[in-house]
Amino acid sequence: MILKSIRTSQIRSLFFPFVLLLTALWLSSLLPWKAFLFPQMLNPLLPIVFTPGEQRFYQIVPEQLYYTGCDSLSKGQVNGHYYYSMTAEHCQFYLLPRQKEEPVPTLEHVRLKGTLKEQQELLYQITDSMAKDLAWSQRKILEFTNPYILDTVSESCLLNRILFLLLPFCILVSCAGLLRLFFYIGFPGLHPALRRIRRETKKPYILMDMEDELSNGRTGCMQSLYLTEHYLISLADGNLLFQPLTTICWVYTHKYFPGPLRRYHRGRLYITWWNRSGRHFDIPLPLESDGEALIDEIGERCPDILLHYNQQNRQAAEKILKKKISYV
Repeated sequence: MILKSIRTSQIRSLFFPFVLLLTALWLSSLLPWKAFLFPQMLNPLLPIVFTPGEQRFYQIVPEQLYYTGCDSLSKGQVNGHYYYSMTAEHCQFYLLPRQKEEPVPTLEHVRLKGTLKEQQELLYQITDSMAKDLAWSQRKILEFTNPYILDTVSESCLLNRILFLLLPFCILVSCAGLLRLFFYIGFPGLHPALRRIRRETKKPYILMDMEDELSNGRTGCMQSLYLTEHYLISLADGNLLFQPLTTICWVYTHKYFPGPLRRYHRGRLYITWWNRSGRHFDIPLPLESDGEALIDEIGERCPDILLHYNQQNRQAAEKILKKKISYV
């Protein structure tokens, strides 16, 4: 029964990592990974040859960049600065991310990566401002200006960086989770809950004892929480626990009221127990379940266990565990 319950809980847990994997793979298929990881290197001394509509990333290292005095605005705030590089044959404009302080007038040998965008109207406004500052003719500047701006802001924006970093992480996590679940489906006897109880009790065959007691006689407080002669066993999904009664120090029920509107919630009923090693465990119970009856039955089988929550039992548990209990 225990091994079957472990397999069933692991099978049910496959849903979330499987959906996460499919979602991450779908989003990854929409991103230009090859273009992002292997950008095309551009020569800063030559004009850029670009085919409109293609989704590519480019990398360039101009010798010097000059601030145009123009900034890019997004939602009323500056999100970038326009720079340009100029040779005897052509002029190239760049959109760089916003700097923390005032834009530096000149930048040297900066490695830039971004996408090319055709923005004729924007170029006209920038060159008009440049012509006034440099006392040049705007028409002359436009004659040898590349019509495409290298935009490094969209490449370095937070959303793109999060996607390119988060999606591989999600794929790895979901694959690791699926492998872990498949492993415990195939080998349920190696589940961490069983390994923990074997380690604490130092009984390698404790699984057989628990299976025998579950088949011979048990008391069920809910569908997946059982009290046998010597064990308290939870087979709920996500709450697989096996606890010998002799190791329990204190057991009680309490309600937890989640959220900021907790005064309007009925709360969730939990059964909580502390073992003599100082660890506590919470198992949610249905509101209609009789958790107090289960606790009374535990007390009949093990009179040394502290039953129910009150200040006297709390102080007694603190003395036994030799620690300050601040959980409740």
